[in-house]
Amino acid sequence: MERATKSLLNFIPQSPEKKLIGCDLINKLMEFLMIFRSLAVSALILSLSSVSCSPLGQKWRVPASYTEKGDIYALIDQLGSDVENPVSSAKECHEGLSQYYQEFFQLTSDKFDASSLTSEYLDRVIKRSFETRLLIKEKLKQLTDAQTPDEVGCLASVRDMIRVLRYVEDYMVEIKETKNGDKKGEDYKSLEGLEPYLLVNPTFKDSFKDWHDLKSGDMILSRGNAYSSAAIARIGAVDTQFSHLTLVYRDDSGKLFTVEAHIEIGNVTAEIHEHLESLNAREVVFRFGDAKMAHKAAKMMYEKVKKRQDKKNNIRYDFGMDYKDNSKLFCSEVIYDGYQMASEGKLNLPKFKTKFNRGLIPFLGALGISVNEQNVDTFDTFAPGDIEFDPRVELVAEFRNPAKVRDIRMKDAILTNFFKWMESENYAFDPTAMMGIKAHAAWWMRRTPFIRKKLTEKFPLNMKTAQLKMFMVLDIVAEEFHKELVKIHEGRELPLSPIEMYQAIEAFKQKDAALYTKKATRKKAVFHKYFHPTKR
Repeated sequence: MERATKSLLNFIPQSPEKKLIGCDLINKLMEFLMIFRSLAVSALILSLSSVSCSPLGQKWRVPASYTEKGDIYALIDQLGSDVENPVSSAKECHEGLSQYYQEFFQLTSDKFDASSLTSEYLDRVIKRSFETRLLIKEKLKQLTDAQTPDEVGCLASVRDMIRVLRYVEDYMVEIKETKNGDKKGEDYKSLEGLEPYLLVNPTFKDSFKDWHDLKSGDMILSRGNAYSSAAIARIGAVDTQFSHLTLVYRDDSGKLFTVEAHIEIGNVTAEIHEHLESLNAREVVFRFGDAKMAHKAAKMMYEKVKKRQDKKNNIRYDFGMDYKDNSKLFCSEVIYDGYQMASEGKLNLPKFKTKFNRGLIPFLGALGISVNEQNVDTFDTFAPGDIEFDPRVELVAEFRNPAKVRDIRMKDAILTNFFKWMESENYAFDPTAMMGIKAHAAWWMRRTPFIRKKLTEKFPLNMKTAQLKMFMVLDIVAEEFHKELVKIHEGRELPLSPIEMYQAIEAFKQKDAALYTKKATRKKAVFHKYFHPTKR
């Protein structure tokens, strides 16, 4: 009764007058029920009395004591309780979640007592965090639009909160992994195994055990292991943790296939095993509510891509990320186009799309994304991570490869700071002349019939030299930061928390900048010759 009553109030702005009327009715009913003394009636009274009767709903409570004591489970549990309580407005949603986000983000490893982080405790934290993420996603269904500043703020806070909770789970998994010895990524199979590495939404616990239970139309949101994957996950106005989206198709015989767009080879179909063998760091399964529509979308997209693939003329990768033009397709656009065809243009996935920040236009342009000074305020795209926040799809299951968690945490932190410096300090990548020569050579070699076949799976014909140079310099600079973080991690009892990574990254930047700005020491600078502030 309590849950049913509260669900009518959550995330729905209510006037104080209407809410007080509801409370008056409850109070009258309680007076009537007090006549009776049966156990059942007493339970009903208790349930009704738990409904918030204050005009603005219960205020968010973020006890600092949890953070100070390093009791991460208690903090997550309090968040889950607050999310279940009524929220009076989008503004309250934004402000409440923002408070919690700051508490989680400010956590440092010295707050934890390593001896108390038992395997059982870590598992409890991971499970409670996952449950809380599912609850937040469920409540997001009641955000009907994101047009006003408060609605936009609410959505951004929801995305931030889900992201930071996923990082909390990563951190706990990383601690568990240090106790499991020197296992490698290939020791774990994607979308298989048990908790806490494979987490299944309780709604699907009887119908989903592992990847064998995928359905036609399912979408697999994943995170690759490269720096370019980290860049794709972070280039939007709001960070995500994913770089790729795949459409699943199950044919009439029950065989599973994927439909995917790859930078290297364009759009292809393949048996499911090829995707699973990529051993991505993250894999999350999402399912559209209408099973018939989902299957139709998958079937139509599979046939469209395979027809071109059989002619050895793959639909090219869309570097511009323009989902409105389906002559070329990027990974998320495969899903968008499939569901558009199946619904005859009526279904527009996802509900909330990615926007870009003006400060990243030079970098985005170098990658080939079709955003510029003239259209940045109106241009949007379907970033892979956007699908997580569409209310019409459900999160079925989530897998993380524990041996790869630390690596992607580091890469996410590195790229987040790169983009922050680009926006606030005018940092820009500056490929060397030698990188330009290598990029031009590779570009021409790709077009030479004699050796084209050897390079087919390295980069596509429609990749420009500017993009090749950008990927080269991105890898070189990011790798220097990665080596620095790995060095700091060595010998530590507990992993670096996100904020500790950010601090280490900033310190490394400042140290290198000091060398670069002095003529006598410029040659000793590790990365600033490739990535430094510029005048705009």
